[in-house]
Amino acid sequence: MQMSKVKSIKKELEGNLLSPLPIILVGALVNGHPNYLVIGYISPFDFGRYIFFSLYKKRHTRTGIHENKTFSVNIPSENLLAETNICGSKSGRNFDKGALFDTFYGKLETAPMIRQCPINVECEVTEILDYDPNEGIIGRVVQSYVDSKCLTNGKLDMRKVHPIIWATGGDFNFYKLGDRINSDES
Repeated sequence: MQMSKVKSIKKELEGNLLSPLPIILVGALVNGHPNYLVIGYISPFDFGRYIFFSLYKKRHTRTGIHENKTFSVNIPSENLLAETNICGSKSGRNFDKGALFDTFYGKLETAPMIRQCPINVECEVTEILDYDPNEGIIGRVVQSYVDSKCLTNGKLDMRKVHPIIWATGGDFNFYKLGDRINSDES
């Protein structure tokens, strides 16, 4: 079989094209106070038993992750867009992001979670990878929580979560989840 050159309808494009992804608010207890940071690139692996994300070393939330070796993953709904924008644009060093939400704690007691978010996951840090100026944070999922209003027949229904979807490659805008496209309604 002969290899052909890429046809002219294809265009080389830099950036993350493995998107869109849900916006995540990562929570950490920093100096005894809950703080939340927006993360756009996050990945579960090992069938969801672990979570990986990259974090710029100068972020305030990083201090709490290193201090407690725990963090939370919170998926905000569209109705939390204003608060999510604040968490993505202000530093916890000089703005109390914890005051934006009703915080609760689970088994770990040091991974603050946002009650208004329909999905929360508390994680224990298992590894921190150094690749200056960032770090890769790997956490083992300890417990996951979901608002019961987001269940259909006992299963998570992302359409009821109404996550904020971020196009991390391309136009870098927020979107909402679309319609289900398969015929299985269970």
